[in-house]
Amino acid sequence: MLPRPVESNWIAGLYTRKEAAAASVQGPKVVIVGGSGSHFSYSARIVGEATGLPVVNLATHAGLGGEYILHRARRSLKPGDTAILALEQQLLFPIKPTSVLATFVLTNDPRYLIHAPFADVPWLLFGYAPVDVLRQAAATSIPATSPLYHAETVTALGDESVNTPANKLPYMLEIVRSMPAISLPAPDPSKPPEYLVNFVAWAKAHNIRLIQAWPATIYRDVYMTAAYDGYFSSYEQTYERLGVEVLRNARDALVPEEEMLDSLYHADSVGAARVSTKLAVGLCRTLRCGNGQAPKK
Repeated sequence: MLPRPVESNWIAGLYTRKEAAAASVQGPKVVIVGGSGSHFSYSARIVGEATGLPVVNLATHAGLGGEYILHRARRSLKPGDTAILALEQQLLFPIKPTSVLATFVLTNDPRYLIHAPFADVPWLLFGYAPVDVLRQAAATSIPATSPLYHAETVTALGDESVNTPANKLPYMLEIVRSMPAISLPAPDPSKPPEYLVNFVAWAKAHNIRLIQAWPATIYRDVYMTAAYDGYFSSYEQTYERLGVEVLRNARDALVPEEEMLDSLYHADSVGAARVSTKLAVGLCRTLRCGNGQAPKK
């Protein structure tokens, strides 16, 4: 058995807890799907309390790639469910499988090799290099001291519970301050990634409603300019042309520096409350809230 990387252990633990949370809901539910940006930055509890809907946070790690994230989401989605697709922007571009995905698949989910695109299989099989095996064997013997990145801190709804301001260290704030605005090219709505096309078709065939939302992102003044109108619109049109409902909440998902945790997409609990409340408002414009009322402020 290959030694499981610390990062892969964390992801596996997230899925264990989050998939159990999804399985525990009787009847239709709302499921937040995405990478670690949505894991840290959206609160199923807050969205659920504000809307009166049963909500589960299924988000894990963007390094797994959109193909795997949506493949894995199928296990937890049932007819009548609603999936909130809050995928990080880079996931709409074609990339080779990352080392994060390769090591996770080989050590935790080898069954995925049967379902993976054929061209990805060699990258998955040989993505866990021998030097990485040795490095991870050593890393797993060192006890972790940070309260962050432990699956045990995930709640019964799939939310992160320790992304609080009290757990932020000075170096994290420096990382956040150094983050530039997103400079990825806008995707071409006429050429959506194949994995997204396939997932939308699967969801429609299984009576699963899809809604696109934005992952929380660190605020930068440039995002408020007309120059980014087309950028945001291109992402939304990529989903919209496939028949996915769009909340158009890109700027609602912007979070001030002081409410971010340790990266471009990771909000602390204060920032998570901010964007989760706004997500609830958007959902209640699209769905009938279970309590029949407007979201709580």
